[in-house]
Amino acid sequence: MVPKTGPNILVARKQGSAAVLKRVAGLGKLAAYVGIPAASTRTRSEQLLGMAAATKGKTKKTKLQKAAESDVTNAELLFLFSKGSPIRKQPARPVLEPAVAADGNREPIAREIAASCKASIAGDHDMAVKKMKRAALAGQNAARKWFTDSRNGWKPLADSTKQGRLKNMTKGQTAKATGEDGELLDSAFTAGVDTGAMRAAIVGVVAEE
Repeated sequence: MVPKTGPNILVARKQGSAAVLKRVAGLGKLAAYVGIPAASTRTRSEQLLGMAAATKGKTKKTKLQKAAESDVTNAELLFLFSKGSPIRKQPARPVLEPAVAADGNREPIAREIAASCKASIAGDHDMAVKKMKRAALAGQNAARKWFTDSRNGWKPLADSTKQGRLKNMTKGQTAKATGEDGELLDSAFTAGVDTGAMRAAIVGVVAEE
């Protein structure tokens, strides 16, 4: 008699297994997103005017007020900023994807998502939502910090753009932005944070799909 070579597999159904399977099936219904909602209850113009009202500096206040006259949204600006615009001679400076995937950023996001899944399997929906919200917040913070992260690999701003910003700087800021031989320092001119409105509009949200 030839012995069986394959393993013996026993399938057993325990009490409550149907509920567990149901919870596992529902894991994909909870998701975290990071970005700028296209349909925002707060328009960019309202945001900029609010920032202008809270600003004491006359030059910056005027700059924010002028920026508020544009009808472009933060979501549209982030798209152009990330993909680049040949017409505007603006290179691509991706934000969301590289920010959440970078070392030190993706790990805490992954931990919170894993904890959310674990809570969901255990039947603790409130904890699952809480953990997923923490994942979304970690993604939001990573994306906002990416603008000043040395790993972003973005091309420096053009000299013409730097000159335009220089006009709105105080004497102290101008001194820090200018080198000993008069050159404009890249470190003093961060791309995408001219007013700060677009970066501040990046949020992490949780949706039950």
